[in-house]
Formats: sequence, structure tokens, C-alpha cells
Amino acid sequence: MGKTIKSARLANSDSDYNKLNISPKQPRPREDGMRTNGREGSYEWWYTDAEFEDGTTIVTIFYTKNYFDVPGPAQPTVDIDITHPDGTKTLQSFQQSKGADINAKKDICDVNIGNSYLKYIDGQYILHFEQGNVIYHAAMTSKLPMWRPDTGHWFYGDQDEHFFAWFVAQPSSAIEASLTIGDTTTQLKGTGYHDHNWGNIGMDKLMNHWYWGRAKVAGFDIIACDIIAEKKYHYKRLPVFMIAKDGEILTDDQSLTQITREDTIEHPTTKKFMDNHLIYKQPISKTETYTVEFIRKRDIVSVSLLGKVARFKATVAKLIGLSPTYTRILGEVRLTHEKDGVKEVYKHEGLWEQMFFGNNKNSIINE
Repeated sequence: MGKTIKSARLANSDSDYNKLNISPKQPRPREDGMRTNGREGSYEWWYTDAEFEDGTTIVTIFYTKNYFDVPGPAQPTVDIDITHPDGTKTLQSFQQSKGADINAKKDICDVNIGNSYLKYIDGQYILHFEQGNVIYHAAMTSKLPMWRPDTGHWFYGDQDEHFFAWFVAQPSSAIEASLTIGDTTTQLKGTGYHDHNWGNIGMDKLMNHWYWGRAKVAGFDIIACDIIAEKKYHYKRLPVFMIAKDGEILTDDQSLTQITREDTIEHPTTKKFMDNHLIYKQPISKTETYTVEFIRKRDIVSVSLLGKVARFKATVAKLIGLSPTYTRILGEVRLTHEKDGVKEVYKHEGLWEQMFFGNNKNSIINE
């Protein structure tokens, strides 16, 4: 007899909402508070990215652990990845000692690591990173309400024993910031995004790979994901799609999302496949459809994640065939809105990523 295919699902039943003590339509700021104990057997991080008018992009992440070291001890870590308008980069990070619990509140986002912090204050997120010769301070004002796909919890296993959770505290924000590197300070304005992830098992045990993207095109805010579960879950596709305009979510029903991938190559750095053209089609009715295309132009970063864990664990991972990789991409995002036979097409630059945990050769995508 063949192996039993285990369950993988985005939780969205009434009992799921009741169990998680959250509301179907009203995400609350408390959901962005710390959701794990930050120790062995868990992971959690708070992610922000910003695209500024001068072409600068900045990604800052606060972790409870040594990045993705789920079985390892608590070790609060914060890092910043700055891409300058000319394509050069500035990287900086700070880690507390192993076993140190993160300084974070559970009832609201208030995360502190060293001299850096992320706080929710009066409807606004205040982000401060300070390490080495880099000081980044940003006020992030929400342009859309807090959001999550259904409960924001994907459960894996027949008893829902494992999970991956995602809360989008700021699908879109207006940002005013200052960036100091050495003796030079620059004032910046732009748009941004902030989300929060946590879970109780390594993501490589649940997911083979994913694409995650966000974009702002002609006043529309877009979040789109193509998540592919691991082999034991039969590589099940778990899509996410949200499009909003003027502060209102227009559609976020992932059961309607149709995804196509085109122009697939082997990435020269990761050696994993890379789909240069991602197409998300979201029918609203028989006469109305949104189609969002992500067209890759260049990579901001493309790395192996084995360098983020201790050398011994990285060696073991290689021996058993694991090679997690991450690529952050800039390219063109094309939005097509078709209604009653009338088609409108908009284009703008966007940011997305490919996270690849699994074996490149054995990945199967269920259409």
C-alpha cells in the first residue's frame, strides 16, 4: 500500500476561528504581539520592507531565534538589508546571546533587540534599527486595514498538529524615514509593508517552496502567494491573493485564485528552478476578472540559507539533501482589470521573493 497523503489546509471554519480566538473580519493589533515562547520548537519573526522614492529599498527583520533554527535555543536577532539606488548594498545585524529571551509584548507589537525596536503606537508602526554605522528610523502609517488570509493559519497533519501562521499588520503603508550611514544622513519617503510569521515546526518540513509578492500598481495594493506544500502533503498548492484600492479590500478569496507559471529557468546561483513569469488570475464574477503578472527583471539578493545556521547543522542538512535558498526579486508587476469586455492594463515595479526549501528535481505542482 502507498503512503497516506496527509492533510494541508488554510483554516477557515467557524470552529477554527473560535479555537484561535480571532474574528473572521476584524483582525486586531493584539494578533501582531508575540505568539510563541521564542524557545526550542518554535520560530517567529516580524518583517518590514520599504521602497523609497529615490530608489532605495530597505528590509528589516526581527527574529526570536537564530534566523530559522527552529530546534535551537532562543537567540534574538535583528538585521537590515539596504539596497541603494545604484544597486550597491549595506548589510548590518545584531544578535543577543544564546538562551536570551526576546523582549517583546504579547498583547501588541512591541519588539526590542539591542538598540533596535518595532512598536505599534496609536495606529502607527515605529521602526528603529541601530547597529554599527547604520541608524534607520521610520514612521509607518497604515493605508489599509490589518489583514490575514482567512484565519492566517495553515494546519498540516490529520490532527492539525503542525502549523504556519501569517498576519499582515500593514498590507500597505506610507513611510517617512531617516537613514544614517556613517556621517551621511538621508531623509526618505516611500511606501512599505509589515507582516508577522510564526509556527511550531521547521518550514522545510511543511513547504517545498513558495513565491510571495506584493505590489502597488495604479492605486491598487496587491499581495499574491503561491505556496507549495512538501511531498508528504502531495505538493498541495495553497494560494493567497488579495487586491485592494482606496483603503478597501476588493477580493481575497483564495479558493478562486488560478496560478500559471511561465519562462522557467535554472537559477544560476541557487540551482533551483526560477519562474520568471508568474500569473495570478482572480475571477470576481462571470464578467469581471483581475489578472496580476510578476515579471522578473533582476535579483536584489540570492543566497543559500545554510549559512544562517550553525556549521554542524548545515553539514547535516547537506548530507540529507537539504539546500534551502532564498531569492528576493525586483521586476515589473502588470495588473489587468477586465469588466464587461473592457480591459485596462497598468504596470509598476514590484518586489517579490522565492523561498525554496525542498528538492528542486522532485517538486510537483498540482494545477
